[in-house]
Amino acid sequence: MKRASIVVAAVMMSVGFSSTALAAPITVNGYVCAATYTRQPNAFYGQGYVFVQVNTAANCTGSFVGTYYYLGASASSAGYQYSEAERLGLFERATQAATQGTKVTLYVEGAGVGILDTTYRGN
Repeated sequence: MKRASIVVAAVMMSVGFSSTALAAPITVNGYVCAATYTRQPNAFYGQGYVFVQVNTAANCTGSFVGTYYYLGASASSAGYQYSEAERLGLFERATQAATQGTKVTLYVEGAGVGILDTTYRGN
C-alpha cells in the first residue's frame, strides 16, 4: 500500500507541474536607467504596468541589460501581478534609483519579463 501511494503521489506531482512549471528565476544586476508607469491595458503586461530599463552603469551609461516589468492584473506574461498601489510605489522607487544612480538587483521570472523581487543597494 505504501508503494502504491508513493507512485500515485509522483504521478499527481508530475501532472500538476507539467503545465504550470516556470523556468527558474534569473538575476539581473545593474542600474535603473528609466522607469515608466502606464495605466494602459496590455494583454501581455496587464491592466496597467511599470517597465524598468536596466543598464550596466549609472545615468543610462554602459550597456543595455534589458527591460523588465512589474505586471498588472490579467497579465498573460508569467510573473507576479501587482496591485495598482504596489505598482505606483515600485515606480516611485525605480524613478528614485534612476535619478540617484542606485544599484539594483531584480529577480525576474525565467522568460525574462515579470519582476518577482527587487533589491536596491547603496553604492
